[in-house]
Amino acid sequence: MSIKLRFSLLTVAFLAIVGCAKEKDITDREVQEKILDAYIQVNCPSAQKLSSGLTIISLNPGTGPIAPGTNDGIYIHYNTYNLDGICQSTTDSVKARMLGTYDPAVYYGPSLFILNTSITTGMKELLGKLHEGGSATAIIPPWLTTNGLSTSGYSNAGQQSAVNMLYEIKAGIVIDDVEKFQKDSLESYSRRYFSPKIDSTVLGWYFRNFTHPDGIPAADTVVAGDDVGIWYVGRLLDGYVFDTNIRDTAKKYRIFDASNDYEPLSVTMRETFQSMTTYGSSATSSDNTISTGGTESLILGFVRAVKSMTYADRATTFFMSGLGYGADGNMSSGKGVPEYAMLRFDMWLAHPDDTKFPPTKTK
Repeated sequence: MSIKLRFSLLTVAFLAIVGCAKEKDITDREVQEKILDAYIQVNCPSAQKLSSGLTIISLNPGTGPIAPGTNDGIYIHYNTYNLDGICQSTTDSVKARMLGTYDPAVYYGPSLFILNTSITTGMKELLGKLHEGGSATAIIPPWLTTNGLSTSGYSNAGQQSAVNMLYEIKAGIVIDDVEKFQKDSLESYSRRYFSPKIDSTVLGWYFRNFTHPDGIPAADTVVAGDDVGIWYVGRLLDGYVFDTNIRDTAKKYRIFDASNDYEPLSVTMRETFQSMTTYGSSATSSDNTISTGGTESLILGFVRAVKSMTYADRATTFFMSGLGYGADGNMSSGKGVPEYAMLRFDMWLAHPDDTKFPPTKTK
């Protein structure tokens, strides 16, 4: 009889006993604690169950010089399983393909966890034991997943759970200053992918107008109050394309959605990009969406680029997470922008009467 089958039968027998108990009520925590103890007894009797309930099955702390402290962050890859061995989430695209769950629209890159944010108690305790390059296999019980629920949903291994969950974690880069790390990463990205490199004109924001590299002539400037159309491709710095309104690009990256119109995004120009926003700018802010005056909401780094373009221009901008979706990200079912993600947009500005890509109509 396999270990999994023996454990499943043991769990069924235990739950049957619980269901027949008349002398006292048993709490959900007591149920999950007994299930956890039964799992340990059958599958990993040498596991270390800590006083909190966090259960360490294996731990390689890593040889990196820095263990994450209260204000540090750590990039991790992970797999999560229920105690029946069924994978619930993964950052490994190869594993997802093997499981038959791979989706090209899902982000399979590492997740950044900041230990002083609302990640769950169990995840914070587990990550606190890892240095850069370390790895761990552990069970986090449900009572250690109540101190925060990530907006990333499926993609985030720190999400809440009503049952015991097994985690396989590999620790990547450890950082002690998110802003400095992102600034250095953006500088490196600029040097690597652009020649000549794009310089940052403000902290954490990089922009190049390829059509008007020396500035937009006054005669070509879009007048405040005019509507413009924006074609765009949004991606993370590792190349993952999370959004586009260009039909052929969506098909190329296998994120095409037949329900989308794939038309230029309508934006109303104002006198300054600051007047196009209802929120302040911060490199660490978690809420930098802006109102365009219409039905759309844009992020601050994006609209600053729009204000630096005119009809038929092509441009690229990339910027810190605080000028994008910040600490919360913008993700649903593993698709979209993860927490603290630096973003790049390739953009084309179109005259409102020019609805074909690429735009060609000038002022």
